[in-house]
Amino acid sequence: LVYYSPPVDPLQGIPLGNGDTAVLFWCEGSKIIAAVNKSDLWDDAPFGRFHNWKREEEDYSTTQRHACRIIFDFAFPVFDVMYLSDFKARLNLADASMSLISESPFGRIMFSSFVDKETGTIFCDVESDFTERVPVLIFMERFGSRTYSHWYSLINRDASIGLSGTSSHSNESGIYLTQKLSGGTFAVGGTLIESAGPERTYTRNHSHSASISLSGANSSKARLAFGVTSPETGDPLVKVNEQLNDARSRGIEKIRESHRAAWKFFWLRSFMDYGDDYLNNLWHLTMYYAGASQGGKYPGRFNNGLWGWSRDVQNWNFYFHWNQQQLYWPLNAAGHHDLVEPYLEMRFAGLPHAKRDAEELFHTDGAYVSDVTDRRGYNSLSELENHTPVAEIALDFWRQYRFTGDHDFLHKRALPYIIEAAKFYESRFQKEDDGLYH
Repeated sequence: LVYYSPPVDPLQGIPLGNGDTAVLFWCEGSKIIAAVNKSDLWDDAPFGRFHNWKREEEDYSTTQRHACRIIFDFAFPVFDVMYLSDFKARLNLADASMSLISESPFGRIMFSSFVDKETGTIFCDVESDFTERVPVLIFMERFGSRTYSHWYSLINRDASIGLSGTSSHSNESGIYLTQKLSGGTFAVGGTLIESAGPERTYTRNHSHSASISLSGANSSKARLAFGVTSPETGDPLVKVNEQLNDARSRGIEKIRESHRAAWKFFWLRSFMDYGDDYLNNLWHLTMYYAGASQGGKYPGRFNNGLWGWSRDVQNWNFYFHWNQQQLYWPLNAAGHHDLVEPYLEMRFAGLPHAKRDAEELFHTDGAYVSDVTDRRGYNSLSELENHTPVAEIALDFWRQYRFTGDHDFLHKRALPYIIEAAKFYESRFQKEDDGLYH
């Protein structure tokens, strides 16, 4: 996917990911912005069942939080089209990497990045050659925010929501952010693993930001690594430092080699040729988005996968079954059964809630699933008239078994779910005057 002008709108940004950690890149004036997300960074509501349309719950419901923003600031307006001599960026689907070259009267910038398929470590190569000596600043910041779940309605006016619980740190090895969530604290860390020319400085700016400065030369060349942890009950800084130290010791070339091999394996699982280039491109993009956002502990949601673009904003916010299911329909036939697993595992984990709701809300046997659920499997009480999701999800379990032939999955996951779905409908049947069950 080739860009001949800077993607200044994040909704047209360049998405990378390994299935669990995802980064969205776009340009603003003098900056490359990278919004970082991870599949398991969730803040859970203190309540279970919820109401998708209830003002009192807005911005207090279970929601996914962003990890951080990484901002590469080159001081000059090198991405302003007014000053561009040349520009080209590329999302390379073959190995899930991006590259960017920008030329202007101020100088030249080369930038590339990938998210390691195995570890989720984010690697960035930054090279600049300017006409003047200016520092290149790399900020790592986190400002939490409201989610704007119903962005056109039910807006919570409390602008302080989401801001608490953030800390920043720096030392001689790198910069760090930590964020407290309901299930623990996660950390983000960044460090230089190679550099040539500039002097490096790691600085804590304030509680929400830390930065790396590359200064002292017109030209600079640096290789950086960034890591994100899951929420931890212990010190997450220990975990993120282990991730960064591993990246430093293994070396980027060795990591890149295994990363490319993993994506090659991904693409060689299936082949599709519609006989139409445009449709072929759409198929490859669909598979790429799935491979880059559906392989973590929790599935990326239907409307933006794992690629958030504005702080903690999560429009729609919940798992909407009617929309979400469409992500998985092509994956079994394409050989990507592993990308269906996180979705089915999330649904299976929510089965106890679905059984309790069938009993307490409908006075039936089996399991009931609303069109709208949170990641824990709690149902929204605002869509109780929709009774079809549990059967369609049961069909997803059956389809996974039919394609994989996995008898262990059939007995431990698929059959228990299918049977509870069937019980719900059996309990709802009533024999009417025409002698038929309705």
